[in-house]
Amino acid sequence: MKNNRGLSFAVLFCSLVFAVLTAGCSKEKTPLESIRMAVSPDYPPYAYFHQGRLTGIDVELGEMIAKEAGRELRIVNADFSSLVELVRQGKADLAICALAVTPERRESVCFSDPYEFAGQTFLVRSGENIRYLTDMKTYGFRIGAESGSTGYTLIAKYLKGSGIPMRLIGYVGNREAVKALLKKQNDAVILDPLVARCLQMEYPGKVEILRDLLNHEEFAAAVSRKEPSLLRAANRVIHRLWKSGELYALQQKHMKQSLNRGETVNVP
Repeated sequence: MKNNRGLSFAVLFCSLVFAVLTAGCSKEKTPLESIRMAVSPDYPPYAYFHQGRLTGIDVELGEMIAKEAGRELRIVNADFSSLVELVRQGKADLAICALAVTPERRESVCFSDPYEFAGQTFLVRSGENIRYLTDMKTYGFRIGAESGSTGYTLIAKYLKGSGIPMRLIGYVGNREAVKALLKKQNDAVILDPLVARCLQMEYPGKVEILRDLLNHEEFAAAVSRKEPSLLRAANRVIHRLWKSGELYALQQKHMKQSLNRGETVNVP
């Protein structure tokens, strides 16, 4: 009877050990969860559709980061104004879409090291003799901006208590703001330099870019605070791209591809 009990205990112990070991093996074979990247899909050259596929500087960057992390990338399409909030709420793991680093956004997410240095500029209608920011102050300008963008926030703060007769109008996207500009529903549109260049080439001879920047910004990937390993992967990728010079090549590629043009583009 004693021997039978000892044998039963040995069998039970071996079964438990086997179960633990096989559970561990099966866990290793299970693929990691995909990375959910929030992006605004109408944001050339950062995110746009080409031949029915979403691509762009930021989309490719997201693909590289996912590969570096050993995970699959899943795109979450959203309005620009909701990108950071989706990451904060855990509905996305990161967001990359010409997102400027700001103190307010840092309260909600972690930011990678910058992959681009830019600033805000303006598109105006051609032939109206507006070349610099100072030229705008003498007019009762209506400024168009994408809601939720740093351009919108900057102009809102600038106009508050400034006494300058300007009015801010928010739009769902940059392209909608530019269409309103051409219809004379606003007088200038504030946006990122590369986006401004793309839209200027999309409407040749109809719009011009002002010759100075309103500010200076850093673009970076916004990453969930719960994903420190993803943040490290993003920084590794960005450091490699800076060192190899691939970031500039990526800009050139998507500036041309988003417009289906073959000419060399001077990237700001």
